[in-house]
Amino acid sequence: MSHRITYRPTGILLSSQIGEVNIAVDGTSVDVTLTATTGQLSILSERYYAYGGTVTLYDIGSLIEAEMQSSGLSYATFTLTVGNGTAVHDSVTLSVLYCDRYTLCTNAEVSLAENYLTTLQHRRIAPGDTLSLFYFAKAGESLQASVTVRFRMVGSEVVWPPAHFTLNKGQTASTSGVVQLNISQDYFISQFAASNLTKGFDWEVVAMDVSVGQRAATLYVDRSLEMLAHTFLFRNAFNVWDAATLPAITKAKTAVDRSTAVVNGTSSFYNQKVTKTYESEIGPLTSDECDWLDQLATSHSVMRFVANPCEDSDPVLFAPVLITDSDFEVSDTDEKPNTVKLTWRYADNRAMVATQCSPGIFRSPYTLPYS
Repeated sequence: MSHRITYRPTGILLSSQIGEVNIAVDGTSVDVTLTATTGQLSILSERYYAYGGTVTLYDIGSLIEAEMQSSGLSYATFTLTVGNGTAVHDSVTLSVLYCDRYTLCTNAEVSLAENYLTTLQHRRIAPGDTLSLFYFAKAGESLQASVTVRFRMVGSEVVWPPAHFTLNKGQTASTSGVVQLNISQDYFISQFAASNLTKGFDWEVVAMDVSVGQRAATLYVDRSLEMLAHTFLFRNAFNVWDAATLPAITKAKTAVDRSTAVVNGTSSFYNQKVTKTYESEIGPLTSDECDWLDQLATSHSVMRFVANPCEDSDPVLFAPVLITDSDFEVSDTDEKPNTVKLTWRYADNRAMVATQCSPGIFRSPYTLPYS
């Protein structure tokens, strides 16, 4: 008796492209097991009974995506095994890159070699912000990144000739997987200022072009944006962290739900529940930004930056957020600017309140007037 898996893909698979898995069964039943990379976690372990000598597994891509979501992975390998009891008749290894969107790409490896793991290759960022770009690299592939930066002096509108920097010089990927590349404006400013014998606070970044191999992204610094006020951090379609820093007007709304009891002629409240929600109108936006923000509205993990004045060494914290409603007004005409409205709240059921704390040396040695 022998069972055989007829679904045998090669290369990198997008999770959304994993199709039906057909198993040729010799007998009445087959035991099927799907395990994650380590071989210790069983995602699927069932006995199936054949019809016409065949068992078909549907939508195992959703099982794999659920596991990758819970473990925070965007790339992993999975092993599908068939047999009877402890006897293994056949197995196949699936190398999977997380992608929860429908795509017509027939060769994922070519696309991954030419793109970062984001669908927005041209974006706005806030002054002083550090942006992380993720990409898939094969074992032995060069990780060297070339960054072209345009600077101007603070208070001036004159843009200086571009300066060129190299990150991860000479480094290669030891194994196939997802690589995180951090693009820090402060780092480039410090390097540029040192080369010009000036101070870092004299300069600001205007734009950056970042390339790794055939991948390219352009980042524009928008001086009207603030990281704390205008940024949503979310896991995108590839389950990597993406940051949306865009112009927005946010309104806060507080709703109170409570019951009233009358005791001895006196009314009082009980079972009080306070809900604080926020409505952000984001825009004007390009059509590319609108299409990309769809991933924010449907992301399974979203955060906001929150100031932490109580600790100088960790001035910014992350607060989980729930996107409860969204409204996309996208047009292919130039008559009306594109906008997106998001209704959201912090995941904690208690309403968020900003704490106050005096920074630096003025915490305890000095009296209130000097703080």
